[in-house]
Amino acid sequence: MKRLPIEQLTPGMVLAKPASNPAGQMILPAGAELTEALIVRLQDMGLTSAHVENSPGEGGAPAQTLAELEQALDRRFRKVTEDPELMRIREAVRRHLRSTHSANAGAAGRT
Repeated sequence: MKRLPIEQLTPGMVLAKPASNPAGQMILPAGAELTEALIVRLQDMGLTSAHVENSPGEGGAPAQTLAELEQALDRRFRKVTEDPELMRIREAVRRHLRSTHSANAGAAGRT
């Protein structure tokens, strides 16, 4: 079990503890499998983190494709598309994802 920031949650992860809103009301029970829609809803409800059973690197959720990572990036920046500084940050992160994803894919092919 690991507590992750809401931005690091990915579809397929399973909650290890119930997710509650800032007022303490349970939103999702322990054992709930996260979907993209549920993650967005948790963000919109003000959650900042969640306890999950399977986190990346622990043999849990499968690795995301570059397309999935870019979709998640766009979702995270969807409310600030009019801010040029934040769009530059988004594109810098996109370049980083592309460079690290291609490097990781090349390393996996050599093993």
